[in-house]
Amino acid sequence: MAVVANRVVGWASLSRFSDRSAYDETAETSFYVESSLRGRGIGRALKAAIIAEARRNGFHTLLARVAEGSDASRHLNRTFGFVEVGTLKEVGRKFGRRLDVHLMQLLLNDPT
Repeated sequence: MAVVANRVVGWASLSRFSDRSAYDETAETSFYVESSLRGRGIGRALKAAIIAEARRNGFHTLLARVAEGSDASRHLNRTFGFVEVGTLKEVGRKFGRRLDVHLMQLLLNDPT
């Protein structure tokens, strides 16, 4: 978690991709930074920490789901080597409209 002035302003997490054992080495990453503090490197620090944690825990593949319009999140994921592998059409709803979600993936043992 990210704390500024004794207040939590961001968090990151790893979640199992599936409860089926065949997918035990795959996790989904999530992170959030308070909107007023974005652009200050907090998200970058959280993402780096969660990837390091995934490596320590033996994960092979990380996934990230990024809602349509979250260009900063897509960019941040790309800077850590995540690549877009697909788009889930109209699976979300926000502000009265349906949203696509971009699926991104990072192979942790990928040498590139």
